[in-house]
Amino acid sequence: MSLRSYLFGLCLFLGGCALPSDRVRCPKAAILAEFSKTLDKAEGILVRTELDSLIPQCTQDNGYTYMTFRLRTTSFRPMTAKEPLTLQTSYFVAVVDEGGEVLSRSDHDLEIAFASDQTTKVNFLQIQEKIPTQKKAAVYVGFNLDESQFEQLQNERNKAFVGTQ
Repeated sequence: MSLRSYLFGLCLFLGGCALPSDRVRCPKAAILAEFSKTLDKAEGILVRTELDSLIPQCTQDNGYTYMTFRLRTTSFRPMTAKEPLTLQTSYFVAVVDEGGEVLSRSDHDLEIAFASDQTTKVNFLQIQEKIPTQKKAAVYVGFNLDESQFEQLQNERNKAFVGTQ
């Protein structure tokens, strides 16, 4: 058997492992822009955290789609901060049907732990949501913001928008 024949056979074998019919299409998944950032103060230091990316993967079983997704967050603190710092902020995951009805909502805590002299911290989180297959739904992720955080972030967005015109 030649190397070419062997490689061709291997490709056919491996290709059979990932048939398109075996794949499960994920519902829409998105980070809500208005809730994609948060500002938290810990020990007098302002820490900005952003939801960077969401990568879903889905399976189906017993009338449900199980969406497992990896969520990446990045936190920043001032260069002048030298001491270790740990803080918590919270975010939500909501499953919403096409009519806007919230099918489920869960709140999660994100622990951010900066080491000495560290100004940027990246976290990867793995989350799973269960979605009824008979419903057309979407999964949304965002930070739980209080009114002052929301206003402060909105003011920053407005300044950035005015500066680009």
